[in-house]
Amino acid sequence: MAPPQAITLVLGAGGTRGVAHAGVLRRLRAERIPIDTIVGCSVGAIVAGLYAGVGMEPEEMIHEARRLGPAALLHFAVSRWRLPFVSAAALRRSAGIPEHLERLKRASFGSLHHGVRRLGILAFDLSRWGETLILGGPGDRSEVPLHAAVKASAAIPGLFPPLRAMWRGRRRLLVDAGLLTAVPVERAFAPPVAARRVIAVDLGLRSCLRQARRAYWDGLRDACGDHLVVLRPAVRGTGTIVPRVGDVDRLAREGEASLDGAALDTIRSWAPS
Repeated sequence: MAPPQAITLVLGAGGTRGVAHAGVLRRLRAERIPIDTIVGCSVGAIVAGLYAGVGMEPEEMIHEARRLGPAALLHFAVSRWRLPFVSAAALRRSAGIPEHLERLKRASFGSLHHGVRRLGILAFDLSRWGETLILGGPGDRSEVPLHAAVKASAAIPGLFPPLRAMWRGRRRLLVDAGLLTAVPVERAFAPPVAARRVIAVDLGLRSCLRQARRAYWDGLRDACGDHLVVLRPAVRGTGTIVPRVGDVDRLAREGEASLDGAALDTIRSWAPS
């Protein structure tokens, strides 16, 4: 269970819009807002893993995102299917993605950075047709390694192959959970995370029909009151699979700008003086 004053950050799905998460983190760092736990899904899991697991600074994430070509993600997806000749050629066109996965492979739940105490990764288990939250931190071992959890959460069905893993003594087939739960807010409030104060970043993934409805967020706001702040960077017009020219810097700016006004006032009131 999270300490009463602890803040949990929830990073949602959204493909290449995930650069906005780095902008949010950059602003939180500038405001000296401590984050106790991060829960991520899909690209939110990637950003959470690189930030808390690897120890990357938000500025480095933004810089690395600028290096990625418009088709880098698609090339990397092809490389993951292990097709003769084709996959090797696609991997060479994947820019820095394989390099960052190697950095994730050296990271672990047992050694987190930037003051983060716990890291949760949401995936969908095809073998039992239900969501799986992989949670770990120093002194809290996870059966699934950090890099495998992140790869599973980002395995968009139809684009990437499922990840096979052992979880609670059974073989699992894990993929991206973003089509059902793009922003795992409810997972943050429920055990085992049991957050008291949550900042959720919604990247407007409309393919998640349940959370695309305004009624969903209105109901959540009524239930959680001032224990929940939802940030919505202005991402309309940006790509989710193939980024457009100028998307990276715009998304980083919009991520920072979303943490302002009443939202920032509430979060400041949460943070210890």
